[in-house]
Amino acid sequence: MDKLRALHYFLKVVETSSFTQAATAFAVPVSSMSRRIKDLEQQLGVQLFQRSTRVVSLTEQGSLYYDEVKQVLAALTHADELVGLHTKVPVGTLRITATPGYGEACLMPALIRFRQQYPDITLDIELTDQVTDLTRGQMDIAIRVGAQPEDRVVSRKLSGNNFVLVAAPAYLHTHGQPRNLEQLSAHRSLLYRGPNTVFHWQVQVNGAWRQLDNEPNVISNHGATIVNAVVRGDGIALLPEWGISKQIQAQELRVITLDDSQVMMGRGPETGIYLVYIRPKYQLKKVKVAVDFLLQELGAG
Repeated sequence: MDKLRALHYFLKVVETSSFTQAATAFAVPVSSMSRRIKDLEQQLGVQLFQRSTRVVSLTEQGSLYYDEVKQVLAALTHADELVGLHTKVPVGTLRITATPGYGEACLMPALIRFRQQYPDITLDIELTDQVTDLTRGQMDIAIRVGAQPEDRVVSRKLSGNNFVLVAAPAYLHTHGQPRNLEQLSAHRSLLYRGPNTVFHWQVQVNGAWRQLDNEPNVISNHGATIVNAVVRGDGIALLPEWGISKQIQAQELRVITLDDSQVMMGRGPETGIYLVYIRPKYQLKKVKVAVDFLLQELGAG
């Protein structure tokens, strides 16, 4: 049995939860995929998957095996790429994960320009609010929004993460521009929903935090939906400056400044946009050129 091939098949079945999709990814018959996995199970003496007509899921032993195997195969891929470092032209698959809002507004336009400069690099992009552990996973680069990441990774700050209240000029003409918290409370809001909660606006009054409970017109986990809604005049939104700079410049949105307070997205410490990678990966040409390019394109200077 070609065990290395079987291990690659095993990982793909786990990632897709489907023998059919895994077989399609490798352009092999489903029967061949299934047979390889069964041979692997027989060699190990354990059942790796619970199989049913609707879904394929890992057994307890299969889950333990997956955690170890994915690290081994990631290390093999890394070793193969390191051997080819002498290649003059950066090639290979570059895996990037980013938060959806920043990914759509800033990263994707930059990557279009990156592809024009490095056409031999294949981009594998995942836009998600879930934080990926770069030291364990297969991702090469992460774009994270929040506090500065831990010391185990290299983090380069791209920009701040300052939020501003904005509304369409037509909305403000019809409903009036709020000048303080009391006036703001009468307006409808557009709120962002994260993976676990809706982010209600926060404000500090006399040293104490309080949550603003404006009646929402729109709640969405998709940043572009909120931007489109506020441009359309559906209410007031609290959005990051990096996500609406074009709309402000085009005068589609107007920044609202209150006289008595500053509305915040959260109560935590100052946050930023960080480009994150692990140091050994930077030795790969594809990662080095991508990191350097994105720092140049997206960095604050």
